[in-house]
Amino acid sequence: MSKRRNHSPQFKAKLAVEALKEERSVSEIAADYQLNPNLVRRWRDELAEKASVIFSSTKQIKEQKRREQVLEAERDELLKAVGVATVERDWLRRIYKTINGGEEPPGLGQV
Repeated sequence: MSKRRNHSPQFKAKLAVEALKEERSVSEIAADYQLNPNLVRRWRDELAEKASVIFSSTKQIKEQKRREQVLEAERDELLKAVGVATVERDWLRRIYKTINGGEEPPGLGQV
């Protein structure tokens, strides 16, 4: 079994740029470096997708990061609320079952 290779960002960029030039096919490039063509395609696509970041202003990048942090905080808050609601529901179900001799609360079904 062969050991997994780690490629430097510079190497990935070099091959991705070469693939973007389209002077040779992705398969030819991959064969030259003994790589899977899908790997070279993935690097090419990632470079094409993220190339605009190079030309973005620092202000735009900071604004994007700030928006991501706000969304992350909202997500965490919602997950916490769902967790609390789940604990409360389970507690109420146990109390109901205790009071009503093991009978499930109506309308809740199995959760």
